[in-house]
Amino acid sequence: MKTHHSKTQKPHSHGFALVVTLSMMILLTVIAVGLLSIASVSLRTSSHEDAASAARNNARLSLMLAIGALQKQMGPDTRISVTADQLATSGSPETPLAPEGQRQWTGTYKSWPKGLPSDARPQPEFGQWLISGNPNDLQDKNYALLSANDAVEIVTTNTVGPGETVTVPKLTQTFKNGTKNGFAWWVGDQGVKALIAPSKVESNTVAEVRADLQAMPTSHIQSAKVGASTPFSQVEGDDPNFARVHSWESAELLAGHGESAEVGGLFHDFTTHNRGLLTNVRAGGFRKDLSMELEKPTNLQPNPTTSALYTVAGEPGINMQELWAYYNLSSSANNGGKGLNWSSGNTPYTTGGSMPAKTPCLTLLGSAADVSASGNDDFFYYKQPVVINYQLLLSLKTEGNNIKIVADPIVTLWNPLDVPVVVPNGMFFSVKYWQVPYNLKIRKGATTYLCPVTPGTDSNIMSLQIGSGSQRVVFKPGEVVRMSQFQGSSAAPHTLIAKAGYNFGYGVSWNATDVNDTTARTPITFASGEVVRFEGAEPNDLTAGASGKDGKVRSGNATHTRHFSLTHHEFYLGTDRSKSGNYEDSIGIGGIYLDYDFGNRRLKPTEPARAENAGGTKLTGERYNALQRSNVFRSFPTDGRTITTNKMPVMLFSFSAKTEYGTKLFSARTLSRFNPKALQVDFYDLGNREREILPYEYSVEQISSLKNDRLDGTPEGQAYFGASMTSDDGNAFVTTHSVPREPIVSLAAFQHSFANGFTAQKPRLGYSTLNAREPLLPQISHAIGNSLACPVIDKDKTAGTAAGGRPLADHSYLANQALFDDWFLSGISPQLSSSFSPTTRQQKVVATQFFTDAPTGKLPVTRYIPNTRGKDPTTLANSFFSGSRPIPTTAAANIGSYIQVEGLFNVNSTSVEAWKSLLAGRGGRKMVTRSEAGLETIRNSDSAGTPVSGLFGPTNTGLEGSPSSLKDPTQWTGYRSLSADEIDSLARGIVREVRKRGPFISLADFINRRVGTNEDLARAGAIQNALDSDEVTVNRAFNTGSRASNGGTYMDFKNAEKGPKSYGIPGVVKQADILTPIAPILSARSDSFIIRGYGEKTDASGKILARAWCEAVVERGADFVDPVDAAEKAYDTINQTNINFGRQFKIVSFRWLNPSEA
Repeated sequence: MKTHHSKTQKPHSHGFALVVTLSMMILLTVIAVGLLSIASVSLRTSSHEDAASAARNNARLSLMLAIGALQKQMGPDTRISVTADQLATSGSPETPLAPEGQRQWTGTYKSWPKGLPSDARPQPEFGQWLISGNPNDLQDKNYALLSANDAVEIVTTNTVGPGETVTVPKLTQTFKNGTKNGFAWWVGDQGVKALIAPSKVESNTVAEVRADLQAMPTSHIQSAKVGASTPFSQVEGDDPNFARVHSWESAELLAGHGESAEVGGLFHDFTTHNRGLLTNVRAGGFRKDLSMELEKPTNLQPNPTTSALYTVAGEPGINMQELWAYYNLSSSANNGGKGLNWSSGNTPYTTGGSMPAKTPCLTLLGSAADVSASGNDDFFYYKQPVVINYQLLLSLKTEGNNIKIVADPIVTLWNPLDVPVVVPNGMFFSVKYWQVPYNLKIRKGATTYLCPVTPGTDSNIMSLQIGSGSQRVVFKPGEVVRMSQFQGSSAAPHTLIAKAGYNFGYGVSWNATDVNDTTARTPITFASGEVVRFEGAEPNDLTAGASGKDGKVRSGNATHTRHFSLTHHEFYLGTDRSKSGNYEDSIGIGGIYLDYDFGNRRLKPTEPARAENAGGTKLTGERYNALQRSNVFRSFPTDGRTITTNKMPVMLFSFSAKTEYGTKLFSARTLSRFNPKALQVDFYDLGNREREILPYEYSVEQISSLKNDRLDGTPEGQAYFGASMTSDDGNAFVTTHSVPREPIVSLAAFQHSFANGFTAQKPRLGYSTLNAREPLLPQISHAIGNSLACPVIDKDKTAGTAAGGRPLADHSYLANQALFDDWFLSGISPQLSSSFSPTTRQQKVVATQFFTDAPTGKLPVTRYIPNTRGKDPTTLANSFFSGSRPIPTTAAANIGSYIQVEGLFNVNSTSVEAWKSLLAGRGGRKMVTRSEAGLETIRNSDSAGTPVSGLFGPTNTGLEGSPSSLKDPTQWTGYRSLSADEIDSLARGIVREVRKRGPFISLADFINRRVGTNEDLARAGAIQNALDSDEVTVNRAFNTGSRASNGGTYMDFKNAEKGPKSYGIPGVVKQADILTPIAPILSARSDSFIIRGYGEKTDASGKILARAWCEAVVERGADFVDPVDAAEKAYDTINQTNINFGRQFKIVSFRWLNPSEA
């Protein structure tokens, strides 16, 4: 048998080694390949990170370049920001010219330089577009109209959803190896958007509720639309989700279920961050605080001449004294208790009923025995009722065998205020009546006698005393009251006592005598059974008084001290003549005149009072008599009625305020040029132009019955005004102006101040009506904040001349120009009136609590927030006061530098949704209304509409839509409530005007009309023109048909006169009504911007290796770039660095964008 040894295994062993060797080789190969792969991945990763890093660096650099451009262009105060969406043709303002993707480019302009209010508007000077691009291209305004080459979509649909994307040019940097860096940036304007913020917490304090009138409580985001979607419609003002909204990306937390995706469509309309400064874009520096400026006691009130906001032909216009008086009506700290007070109750009204307790009211000062306290009242003129109808009724009757001419005075008084006016018991007014230039024709047998309307030897017929009898004079808010004599069965010698209503009393009578009987003045008598008839009337050439050079009185009559007028009536508090040197028994209020002998010039504040025997200043060649004005003084045909023992009315002479329907001769506005506190009125030449312009008309009528609608009224004495002075169309209550219950906080609220260039707030000593105050012509009802062109001045001018060389001013334009860029109202004011109850605060406490940001420290404008800039709040507040009073030299000038505005809104905005949100800010909130008797209460909103800020104290009925009925009382005393559709149409109308007129290079440029030859732009400012446009429905019923003015016949600028005849009533929405709640947060520039920076890296072939996007929100602070200049330093004294670069922008938030967002 053969044995096998183990060495036979050797070949197997060698094979295994080979296998192992091969395996190791394979493993090493795998490892090597793996190592090579790892190295390749590492190299690729390193390369990608380098590209990504480069892209991020490029994005950062883009951001820095954007901030640099922004600092240079928008750092100075005197810059304006707009979006390219504003570019449009005036003929097609609905459609922007810039292509989609470029409409949200932000452009800059230099502002309107500081100067006089009358200075012409300069041509806007464009700065640049704040985007990446060729610097030369960016300085061309029209560059935004061209499609950009090599552009980057920097705001994409991932951000804006269905909204508008943003595309900007890309800049590139090419390296030697062919790779490139790409850069792009866009600066978005946050100020043209509405702020997303919680609503102001509603209060049960009357003052805080009423503050909503002047300080928008919120942005109404609920009305915002994206297509048909309303993503915020269900948001409540106190939604807790507001606390979680810190950025635009988190705004969808507020959106309704299923609509969060639509929020992006509002990216260019709303923002969660926008703060701004109260800077003066024209002069630079901060706006001055009118709250501090006007918080002055009586002895420190402004001088009307030196504080005039403007002058025309050397005459002072609206001035700070007028604003001081109005502002301090509510301030017991400054008015010495002479202003607004609250009734203790049970004061009887003249026409019935009584004033409830705690009703705000104005009370005349003094007593029946001594009215001198009123003579020292700086609020005197606010308290006077307005005579809207001076009437003289002439009748004939027989008495014995004499023929008597009987004169009945009838006076209609009106309280235009939304508070009652109280005349102390026994204190009275006097209205002095003078001759009328007519001869009554009386026929006896074959003889016709011409009997002048002149009693005895005096041209002064009589005086009517209102309130001196048993009936006290107390007016309800807006009330119209007729007063007439109630003399009994015998004639009064001269003075008559008045009573409410038309009273068929005896009146003042005198024997009829023939005008040609110049010596004996023999009464015309008749025998028993002889018939005497009234044959009509004809004018004569007699005047009230005469002088050696002009005027004519009946032969044998007293000439008086001078040629007063053709005819006139005088209005006094107390008796109808003052004692020399004091106010004890008489104060002249004013009067109404034909051919006033001082009518060619008003008394200047620096001139001494005119003496009783002072000669008139009107030139003889400009005086006139009735025979020279036959279009007014007509001859009346034969009447033929027999004169009997019963008083037979024959003629009615009236100086009447014009009414919407009752004025037939001229189709012009009736209230816009009627200032109820212009209590001295003169028909200088009685020409057709003047008769159309003036708010009163003079009429002579022949009447045959006392059942005449010109004598209409209620048994209690209420009369009618507004639409007409008859019961058919007129109203017994018409309220056009408001009295402040709390300190004013919106410049536009000064529309109610009656400011008209008055240079006196209390009556002057001396011969009273010779020294009555007069406005700078023409009269204007609501000057400040409104913008209708003055139709008696050419459209391309702001001043003109009336007959006799009297200056005319476009008051609205000039006052707005002086106020809206220079001033604001902080609301840091005493809160002492009972409407603040139960918590009242002194002014210094208000300031301290505001700066310490105490929970109770919110100002009435809650969008105003403290910016103490690192200073101790209490120390800061104290620095503005000396004791309890503001320091005159620093408080008004500097306090604005320590206030920021949440949601400062740029009026250059073309976002319909943003404007809607702003306009509807008062929607659905509580409001303060009053009863007919004047008692105020807080009421919940009873509609889905937005109350308009017309009156501070409207009656408790709101008007939705504009009525066509003249009788609807709400339009005369209540408030308008705008529907969502009306708000939408108004917002669209404003945006059309912004595109037509922009850029607005100052805030006043937006408020005002555009002076020039373009009639559309020249007739009114942006908001008023929108309100009056055909596309906007708000005032439609007032703007059409018989309720609208056709522009008049004799106006210089007829287009400015077209519109609602009763412009000035609460039912007609005015520009200032819209402005009042939003004016405190408006600006012509923005201080907050959102910046997107883009960076990319490409290889030599152009392939994009990496991209990056970053986003920052930047905000302009109060501090200058060079801190050597203090923030509040006068702007014209800062150094060159700060002139060039202005105030410093700071980044308030920064983030990298996820690619899914970009």
